Amino acid sequence: MKGASSKSSLYGASAEYALHSLLIMVARTDSVSVRDLARFQKLPERFLAKLFTRLKKSGIVSGTEGIKGGFALARPPEHISVRDVLEAIDPNRSLFECGEIRRNCELYDGEPPSWSVKGPCRIHLVMQEAETAFRNVLTAKSLADLGHEFGCKAPAQFCQSTESWFQDRRCERTNRKRGDIPSTGSLQPCSLGKQGQHQSKIRQTMGGTHDDR
Repeated sequence: MKGASSKSSLYGASAEYALHSLLIMVARTDSVSVRDLARFQKLPERFLAKLFTRLKKSGIVSGTEGIKGGFALARPPEHISVRDVLEAIDPNRSLFECGEIRRNCELYDGEPPSWSVKGPCRIHLVMQEAETAFRNVLTAKSLADLGHEFGCKAPAQFCQSTESWFQDRRCERTNRKRGDIPSTGSLQPCSLGKQGQHQSKIRQTMGGTHDDR
């Protein structure tokens, strides 16, 4: 198939969707609905909802009910590592599974000599070393780190537009609940006071942008 990739990944779409969604939440103080996160990133809502169920079960996010409900980080982003997220989404993943095929040599006639199976398999050992290094990197990197790195890259206007988008979605739901949306479908304007507080939070969490310096 044209454009198809034959590559396989240890972690796939589940990890990608979860990490990108949590990165959006890092700079926010209000809860965020899965529907808004899915719509903002053009992701399948049902699939993302299942991921957030796992994240909540693992204590990474907390959920609230109601028109202003949704999910928020359950603890500071500095205390949530990338590894925490991956293990919540795709638990028990292993880089390599050794089948001990070193025992199967035709010359052994079904009875491998002791030297051939003494100690750990060298291939298994190097894979374990690689996996340890891999997991150490994931443990050392927190959501706060990712947020800071993104904040140093993204223009301030993008962060402001992102916050405005989520505020508008919340106002839309609130207005609909109250029956304030006119037949034309236009929305009542949102308060800008709270948005200003969010922008300060974005700058603090993400370390500022080129426009802030």
